Amino acid sequence: MHIIFSILILILSSYIIFLAGKRFASASSNLGDYLGLPKSVKGATFDAVSSSLPELLVAVYSIIFFKQFELGLGTIVGSSLFNLLVIPAICVLASSAIFKVSEKVVSREAIFYLISIFVLSMVVFYFKSWTIGIALVFLLFYVWYVSNLVKHTKEHKKTIEKRIKISMKKEVITFVLTLVAIGVATYLLTSSAIDISVFLNINPIVIGFTVVAMATSLPDTIISYVNAKKGDFDDAISNIFGSNIFNIFIGLSIPVILAVIFGLKANIDFANIEIIFALLGISILVIYLLLQNYSINKSQAYLFLLIYLLFNAYVIYLSFV
Repeated sequence: MHIIFSILILILSSYIIFLAGKRFASASSNLGDYLGLPKSVKGATFDAVSSSLPELLVAVYSIIFFKQFELGLGTIVGSSLFNLLVIPAICVLASSAIFKVSEKVVSREAIFYLISIFVLSMVVFYFKSWTIGIALVFLLFYVWYVSNLVKHTKEHKKTIEKRIKISMKKEVITFVLTLVAIGVATYLLTSSAIDISVFLNINPIVIGFTVVAMATSLPDTIISYVNAKKGDFDDAISNIFGSNIFNIFIGLSIPVILAVIFGLKANIDFANIEIIFALLGISILVIYLLLQNYSINKSQAYLFLLIYLLFNAYVIYLSFV
């Protein structure tokens, strides 16, 4: 009976994240437009950070309240795979126009994303216990990434100064209220996911990589889908890469810093390191396809979905062998 209750809570919390995430992302995106940011930079910052909030909170809750850092790691790795394969596929299949992005976006976002995946792979491979030093390295990489975006924003504002008119009070209130809703729903999601992993006697990484990752990626999916329907493909792809970069460098460093502050240990019991290296390989494949003509066609979209399903099936298989 307890497992049924946990499953219902997981479904309900996922739905709340979906609803609150839409409004939270909208308020954040409006603030980015108000500041006059170029679409690619807004997608990689305001959109990416707002849509990545659930993953960050899962990572924080998993280590601070449940002492299960593996769940946070699994969620962020699984979310990165979902963002990389499923969201572009949905955008391509939903759009009547050709999904084509600019060379600048691919070269800037993709390079930093590959760096983030490579750094994560090395850290997971060599360190079973994460310290403040690893967290600071992750933060430094993110500062480097943001400084590059700031430079691009300054260049953009030399030519464009147009700003939209919004009600700042309304957007701030919406931002705060939806933030609270996402915070509560994510806590319930984390708790129910751990209960399910205990009941099934599987590593929390598996639940995080599959179910929780899909639930927390809903805001990313919504933002990129809306952008693609409007033809803002640079915005959509920047949100995907920017969200993954944020998840890895901020979503994994903040929980470690908090663990050190509260005297906890961020230990990783991850026997199947090939999952991380497979993510690196898939990332290289997707970026290679993007670099061919800076576009994704429907055949490639179906290929992405197939790879995602097969990879998840493999991860689930590993949990029972």
